[in-house]
Amino acid sequence: MNHSYSMPTRVRFGEGVRSLLPSLASVAKASRIAFFAGTSSLKHGGHREEILKSLSGKEIFSFEDIHAEPAPGDLLRFVRDVRGHQCDCVIAVGGGSVLDTGKTVALLAMQPDVPPLPQMLPEHCTPPLPVVAIPTTSGTGSEVTPFAVFWDRKAMKKHSFFHSALYPEEALVDPELTYSMPLAVTASTGMDAFTQACEAYWNRDANPLSDEYALMAIARIIDVLPNAVKNGADKEARREMALGSLMAGLAFSNTRTTACHSISYPLTLRFGVPHGLAVGVMLPSVLLLNASVTPERGRRFFHALGVSSVEEAADRIRKMMKTCGLPVTLKDLGITEKEIDVIVSEGFAPERMGNNPYVFTADSLQKMLLSILR
Repeated sequence: MNHSYSMPTRVRFGEGVRSLLPSLASVAKASRIAFFAGTSSLKHGGHREEILKSLSGKEIFSFEDIHAEPAPGDLLRFVRDVRGHQCDCVIAVGGGSVLDTGKTVALLAMQPDVPPLPQMLPEHCTPPLPVVAIPTTSGTGSEVTPFAVFWDRKAMKKHSFFHSALYPEEALVDPELTYSMPLAVTASTGMDAFTQACEAYWNRDANPLSDEYALMAIARIIDVLPNAVKNGADKEARREMALGSLMAGLAFSNTRTTACHSISYPLTLRFGVPHGLAVGVMLPSVLLLNASVTPERGRRFFHALGVSSVEEAADRIRKMMKTCGLPVTLKDLGITEKEIDVIVSEGFAPERMGNNPYVFTADSLQKMLLSILR
């Protein structure tokens, strides 16, 4: 069987790598920079001022009102502003929503006719503005993926975009930027990264390279996430989580995610469950089903978790989640039995479910959800 793996983003990892920002080729030659950041991601620790100071001599146009669940309507406003300012580079510093917004705007701003949604762009389109992605969470892996997610709450719809031009040009993964991350966010985003790694491994599109990245991420995160949540000042745990999240991104960038993400979307859209919690609560049960149809994938996965069976793997994951204060049942998320039908009807995203080894039906999904209700 032939496999392929692609990663056009240049990645630099380590404490203090943010200092390399002004020396990057795309930044050094830029004169007008669009700077995307979250509402609070850089205000702790003085990193915002530090980064902007390093860009002295450049004209900076700041977009710092990016919320946790950006709407597609925001994109056109940002695109108009970036075009109007004639920006020649995008720097996005923050969590996944900030990075998704920055790299999507960088692509749309260069198109002669801006489509209402990026998914309408042909594969071969005008190249995007160069993007430097600097994550402040560990995390979504958006700094090394060609995906972006936006939420239309008026239409109650999630938009998940894929385009090869959404890969950032550069990624600076600096663990120091995650030191001030609140512990609840550490737990939620960490579970998102862990789930993405598991989904990359248990995936119809898995390949040898994505497997290696996924297994390394799984082995790291299962051991260090509780430490990072227990003590946010644990620099070693923060570093290992940043590296684990990066590896998870490198894994699922080439496979996409699977059932956990598909099922999670109505939990977030309808019931306001944070994304990391929504995917995490599904993971143990989905793994049990995937292992039942592809048992040959189990050995290396069990080794990464230090267990010998899928039942032990599911138990270890639940134990980690409980240690981190994360929910392990739908009841913990405030979901009742009467809401299961909504999740079933809206939890099938073909581009996600189609990657899952176990083929879900509405009946099997309902049965699984009922099993994790309480």
